[in-house]
Amino acid sequence: MTLHQEKMRQAQAIVREEGVDLWLTLARETIMNNDPVLPLLCPVEFGGITGLFITGEGRTIALASQLDHLGLEQTGVCDEVINYGADFEAGFAALLARLAPGTIALNYSRDVAADGLTHGMYLYLTALLERCGFAGKLISAEGIIGKLRGRKAPEELRRIREATKLTETILREVAGFIREGVSQRDIYQFCQQRIAFYGAEDAWDHDQNPGVFIGPNPVIGHAGPGDRRAEKGDLINLDFGVKVKGYCSDIQRTYYLLRDGETDIPEVYKEHLANLHRAIDQGVALMQPGRMGWEPDSAARKGLTDQGYPEFRYSFGHQVGRAAHDGGVSMTRHRPGGGGEAPLEEGLVLTIDANLYLDRGRIGQEDVAYLTKDGAEFISERQTEIWLCGGQP
Repeated sequence: MTLHQEKMRQAQAIVREEGVDLWLTLARETIMNNDPVLPLLCPVEFGGITGLFITGEGRTIALASQLDHLGLEQTGVCDEVINYGADFEAGFAALLARLAPGTIALNYSRDVAADGLTHGMYLYLTALLERCGFAGKLISAEGIIGKLRGRKAPEELRRIREATKLTETILREVAGFIREGVSQRDIYQFCQQRIAFYGAEDAWDHDQNPGVFIGPNPVIGHAGPGDRRAEKGDLINLDFGVKVKGYCSDIQRTYYLLRDGETDIPEVYKEHLANLHRAIDQGVALMQPGRMGWEPDSAARKGLTDQGYPEFRYSFGHQVGRAAHDGGVSMTRHRPGGGGEAPLEEGLVLTIDANLYLDRGRIGQEDVAYLTKDGAEFISERQTEIWLCGGQP
């Protein structure tokens, strides 16, 4: 079974689980402004307007143009492919009459990953439904899409593991490259060269991957590299991810550049890392299916403030998948109406992310974990000690 067949089978089960008569996704001729759920369901692009129908009985039907129907049949992702010829609206009306749904879920939402139906297409579709005599109810498909995007199929998980392993390999390689005088841009270029060497892609914007943070007062969040150069005694942090076969990783690791006369990382920084892990572990302990997304976030924050540290400055974790920030449920308390107010569930892949800002830089820890029925299972290998940079004694 292909990845897209796996995801389509998942979608069938989720539509039944949600109690919806019909989930309808519309695709258009061009990939410009296309629905973000389509890459999960179908491996091909379309030459004409296309409807993907998934019924509450678990049947998958594609209403495709004469340009697309044969190619779509060959993918094996749908139970039935209907060739509407040149008249989409006639084909739509006939299929709608046959299915006779009472509720139709459409792709609009505050969650960007579930908000693929543009306003123009919404107006077109509602007018078409009215002409077809549809008297049922339209609802958001965000619950369906959130579960479909969040619950990783076996092949998705395998690809995320592969991307994570490669990211860890490059992050260890960069430790041998960093030395006194190396700039943020130099480190960035080294990582980009390794991405190209391994035949991978960037997990986010090319110009900002990796984020390279050297010494005190680093910028917060994603940003392109600057001209700051590494000095002895600096903490150096990388926020880095790669994409492998369409799936991403997102990891942070921390390095130290020895001062003259030093042979090891100062004990104070070792203690800070241990304290950070202690707080992170309090959050990880609450990463359980059924827990609300904000609960691990709050526990990790409290774990820091109880030790006298300030809170970290962004969410404790977000989903990873086809994008590094993959939408859906997250572990945050700072997004009203967002993923922090929804429960975690088995099958999610999430980052675990917290950091400390210190006198000579930041200690940032970001890992990738898979949520099992028993809790979080780390996909990445946790950084148990700050890494010494190359050229050290």
